[in-house]
Amino acid sequence: MKNKEHTRQVRDTVVKKFKAGFGYKKISQALNIPRSTVQAIILKWKEYQTTANLPRPGRPSKLSAHTRRRLIRDAAKRPMITLDELQRSTAEVGDSVHRTTISQILHKSGLYGRVARRKPFLKDIHKKCCLKFATSHLGDTPNMWKKVACGKL
Repeated sequence: MKNKEHTRQVRDTVVKKFKAGFGYKKISQALNIPRSTVQAIILKWKEYQTTANLPRPGRPSKLSAHTRRRLIRDAAKRPMITLDELQRSTAEVGDSVHRTTISQILHKSGLYGRVARRKPFLKDIHKKCCLKFATSHLGDTPNMWKKVACGKL
């Protein structure tokens, strides 16, 4: 997305001054716009014979900016909300999109779905067995552990 686009009138004025014989520098000083912008406007006019905004490359976004902000706000408010719920809420507004589209929008805004890592449930018996194993193999040499890791024991 471009930061600033000059109005059609300004672009037409640049082209008129160029046709009248003014240079890039004089046009930029007269209209108080950068010289590189004047140059870009004139180059575009030479190539396309128009000063109108040409269509941009790429597919237009399926979601409106309003719906996009709403999705991000809902996901930030309720971290446990599912993509299906978000999909239904966008369908209510009138924008039906796929779950992966919603996921990509959330990722771009810095929201990711993370699943907690499963931790083993250790009972006292398990802890005692682990301690017993560790103490019984306390004096083992590193060569013996290499054999264990390779499966040559």
